[in-house]
Amino acid sequence: MQEDLEQRTVSVSIQAAKLSGRVLRSAVAAVLRKMEQERTTPKVGRNSMKRLSGRDGGANTIEVTGRIRSFERIARKHEVRYHIEKNAGTTPPTWTVYFKANQADALTAAFKEYTRKDLVREGRPSLLSQLHKFKELAQALGRDRVKNKEHGGPER
Repeated sequence: MQEDLEQRTVSVSIQAAKLSGRVLRSAVAAVLRKMEQERTTPKVGRNSMKRLSGRDGGANTIEVTGRIRSFERIARKHEVRYHIEKNAGTTPPTWTVYFKANQADALTAAFKEYTRKDLVREGRPSLLSQLHKFKELAQALGRDRVKNKEHGGPER
């Protein structure tokens, strides 16, 4: 296992008329620059705090309550980079989201979509409350039928 972590393989394809030491050295240097750039550049979606604030600080924050998965899906869709930290000891759970985007329009669109979906979700009754309501209704209908049979109600 340790050997797997220490040894990594990188494939480099070089197109040259004559493969010399200089060409090989410049190709390897280019690959290393690209690998370093990919490692330090924040990717779209969820990032570590170190990676998010790597080049320039300036990450904005917002507190999110409720379902965080829907926020993550929307943020990736609009190419927003973010980092999420759960606030311990709050009921229901809340999260602090640090975020950045290349364009302000992407941030605006992402948060408009998230708040619209969140408001629609709040307006809908929960499935459990609907289930309890129908359960009580069914019990009430059952009691009414029993009362009608006991009191000699209309038979079918």
